[in-house]
Amino acid sequence: MMLRTKVVSLVIFAAFVLCVGSNRIDGQENIAPWVYNMKSICCKEHPEVGRCLPGIDDNADKDGKCWTFCIKECETGGFCKLFGNKHKCHCHCSG
Repeated sequence: MMLRTKVVSLVIFAAFVLCVGSNRIDGQENIAPWVYNMKSICCKEHPEVGRCLPGIDDNADKDGKCWTFCIKECETGGFCKLFGNKHKCHCHCSG
């Protein structure tokens, strides 16, 4: 009986922890900051944008594809960041 009570309590606690990030209070964003960070494109690399050419794809004046992709959600757009020997689109950390 004691074991069953502990298991039920643990399941309820786990469900509560998993659901807390999806609630909103007074129109605010998600309560749990990690939920926003997981959905945000900011502060992340985006290889799905494709090949990133520095000075071209991250140029705001030329509507570069990396900058255009990132500016939708990140105030300062994005840039082509070098990873090894390839550049990938990286969105600035602003949101």
